[in-house]
Amino acid sequence: MPSNLSLFRISRIFGAFYEIYSPQHGSNLAQLKGNLRTATKNERHPFVVGDMVDAEYKGGQWIIHSKRERKSILHRKSSRKDAHALCANADYALVLASLAEPETKAGFIDRFLAAVSISDMEPVIVFTKKDLVSQEDILAKTNIYQELGYKIFIISMDDAKSFASLQEFISGKNIFLSGNSGVGKSTLVNLLTQTKSQPTNDVSGSTHKGKHTTTNSLALFLEDGTILIDSPGIKEWGILHLDPDELLLSFPELKKERENCDQEFCCEMDEDCPIVQRMDELTEERRKSLESMMDSLENPYRVTRRDHLGRSEK
Repeated sequence: MPSNLSLFRISRIFGAFYEIYSPQHGSNLAQLKGNLRTATKNERHPFVVGDMVDAEYKGGQWIIHSKRERKSILHRKSSRKDAHALCANADYALVLASLAEPETKAGFIDRFLAAVSISDMEPVIVFTKKDLVSQEDILAKTNIYQELGYKIFIISMDDAKSFASLQEFISGKNIFLSGNSGVGKSTLVNLLTQTKSQPTNDVSGSTHKGKHTTTNSLALFLEDGTILIDSPGIKEWGILHLDPDELLLSFPELKKERENCDQEFCCEMDEDCPIVQRMDELTEERRKSLESMMDSLENPYRVTRRDHLGRSEK
């Protein structure tokens, strides 16, 4: 391997082209080395935004030679054929959940938490639009997650002071941002970056090849060392990449029972199983979320909209 390689982070993907960034070299467009393209041609997501790669400047262009080992990777999967890799190497995965107009349903949040549970990232829930609901409603919608030990923030985009603690928490960290349409994610990004529009780097005019893939995430690099990986709006968190056991363990209430189980291997979950008994004690919203997700695993081709509309359709 060449000795003049430089370390970059992938910030955007344009088909077979990659925008890569480093503090020393800034943003550049790169291609995979020939044998690397061959080695990864059967992989759906050989590289994703956030990946750390070694690249060489040769012949007037940057060539990616290798990918560093990932410390985390976040997926969503809505069909048996395709898992959608959203980002790699983030420390925290943040979901923005609107308290009103439109309200983010508990099912969407719970699917996000399930997906993050196997990503090696720490989940954070940011409840937005607190100015549109009463304090009683805020507590009713947020207390359950706080009591389960999740890190949460409650903010309003119209009140700079309300997200000061969130801004302090984010500072200097690698963060993945997600949320469905209308929750205020773009507004939050603009406030955090102190711009009127999301800062992006134009692709070189001489290399207008390819286009954004469906991953379409974008890494933003802030002056304080913060890395924000901004995702496109997500309508539904597909969790088909989880197996039933991973899904159950994504619920802290059930994970505690599993840890205390005296069975060396997974039991048959009969009526005497403490996990089954604990499932009946979940809050109504959490129980509905679990039932919906378990149903998704058993019937992957069933169309469901419960997660973002609060009801299901067949």
